[in-house]
Amino acid sequence: MFRNCLFLFILSSFFSPVQAQQKSQRPEDIKKIQSLQKGIQPNGKNAAVLHPTKSDGTMDMRYKANKAKMNAIAPGPRKADGTPDMRYKENQQLVKQKAIKKETKKKKQ
Repeated sequence: MFRNCLFLFILSSFFSPVQAQQKSQRPEDIKKIQSLQKGIQPNGKNAAVLHPTKSDGTMDMRYKANKAKMNAIAPGPRKADGTPDMRYKENQQLVKQKAIKKETKKKKQ
């Protein structure tokens, strides 16, 4: 009786890992895993993360990526919340340049 139980235990411990390995290589399982890992690229780097905006549509400055983007856009001084201070000439010129670009695009269409 003891030998039979021991034999069954050894057999079950041998076949369980073999079945688990075969199960993970089925195409359905591979597709499921890939769908869960869409943002991960083969080279190990994750895809760009999109940070949320505030309810009014402006960038949420609590995120580092948004702060870096704003620093690249606005050359002049900023308010305490990180947005460009429009009292300064440098920041006003930036807005004017964007408006001119939009107008030229509309005229081309």
